[in-house]
Amino acid sequence: MRRNHSHRSDSAGVDRRSVLRSSAALGAVALGGVTIGSTSAAARSEGATAPEDGVGYQYFHREWTEIEADLERVADLGVSAIWIPQPAVSKLGWENLTYEDQEGFYEGEESVYGRERDPHPPLGYQPVDLRDFDSAHGTEDELASLIETAHDHDINVIVDVVLNHMANPDGPDGEVEYPQFDLDEHFHDYGTLGDCELEGEEAEMYECDLLDLPSMDVEHPEVKAAHEAYLRKIADLGADGLRIDAAAHVWPWYFQEHINPLADELGLWRVGEVWDDDVDHLLEFADTGMTVFDFPLYNAIMEAFEGGSMEALSQEAARGVVHEDPEVAVTFVQNHDTTGPEVEPNEPEGRAVELAEAFVLAYAGMPMLYRGGAEDRPELEDDDLQALVEVSRTLARGDVIDRHVDEDVYVFEREGNLLAGINTADEARTVTVETDWRTEPLIDHAGDGANVTTGPDCTVELTVPAEGWVMYGPRDGVPADPEPPGEPAPPADPEPLSDDC
Repeated sequence: MRRNHSHRSDSAGVDRRSVLRSSAALGAVALGGVTIGSTSAAARSEGATAPEDGVGYQYFHREWTEIEADLERVADLGVSAIWIPQPAVSKLGWENLTYEDQEGFYEGEESVYGRERDPHPPLGYQPVDLRDFDSAHGTEDELASLIETAHDHDINVIVDVVLNHMANPDGPDGEVEYPQFDLDEHFHDYGTLGDCELEGEEAEMYECDLLDLPSMDVEHPEVKAAHEAYLRKIADLGADGLRIDAAAHVWPWYFQEHINPLADELGLWRVGEVWDDDVDHLLEFADTGMTVFDFPLYNAIMEAFEGGSMEALSQEAARGVVHEDPEVAVTFVQNHDTTGPEVEPNEPEGRAVELAEAFVLAYAGMPMLYRGGAEDRPELEDDDLQALVEVSRTLARGDVIDRHVDEDVYVFEREGNLLAGINTADEARTVTVETDWRTEPLIDHAGDGANVTTGPDCTVELTVPAEGWVMYGPRDGVPADPEPPGEPAPPADPEPLSDDC
């Protein structure tokens, strides 16, 4: 059985695939004063940039009613957006969830990632009908209620969407039927990635099947219409944004010409999953009008916090979207596909993940938090994490300036707003660093560091606790900040100093 691809010879279609980046940005390359900067693509919409005060939290393998019941705790944590799975009729259900070494593991969904945080296959990512929102996660009405309650708590809802593929047509219970699509007409038929008939890495990436999931022909007008109707229905339910699954396997021109303009019309923010270490390739997708997950930075995080050197995170060493264009970077420590540093299967996250979260919450880009395993999600009531989220939303502003980095300690400044220090060693470390403040009293807004005051030369001595962090800023940097620990800070000079550091 061959799927229809006769129009593939259309030259206009080929030309549209040559989507060039419209801008580039230079990252910092030196320590102690060179900053992360950005040359943004012209006229980006709000939906194509990461909000400075945005902190996201991912839910995975949870029912809509369960998530809704959590939202007061999510709001108390300070999270501004939640990312939830795709709402659509899907091939698999809760009974299919197992780990690879367990009885009943669905062989059709073996891992290609190497380190899952949760059982798989991931529910919702093998859609059968994009028109029907009743799924394993709950009914359409329950989803609408979840979104309404989230908005009552000033929380945005980011909905996962799969535009690259539909469910594998061969299932454990026989062939899967698509009420909305025809396997011959609406899909490519060039084989699976790794065993593809097409020549050329680019065409193979965008038109061959991913993990035996049939690749949709996004040039087909009925596919485009189905995707438009799907996104309009999501917007009508009140969702605020999209997380685009497997975006790396959809032609960039499709996002530039169709999906992102439609999302702008509907007021939907979006982030693409472009699983790649090539920053330029990620920026190609960003320049179509979306943010992207920063997988290169994730790799640096794993290197630094999994027994490596903190130097891997420095701007001289790290390679990340956030170093080139922080406006489009969504950062993360782990998600449902990837484990964070030193995470073991079926075990709760440890200190390495907490240290890495402190890093992304203080750094540039929009952080997306995720914890797996525990049913009661104790992180939602973690005072230390709550303080870090508050720092992220109120102090983590401005260019990133590397102030000190060695094997165990990384200190960086968010210019004029925040001085963050993270220490992976098993003993406290004291370092002296330059800052953007002259004779300015600073307090630790998310730790128990003693109050300090920068000197006339704009330097300050910081002690970063063992396997811990400090998040220093001016006393009035965080509204309604509780009484800081340690000795009282001296009163701030009532008159601003004229000499800059």
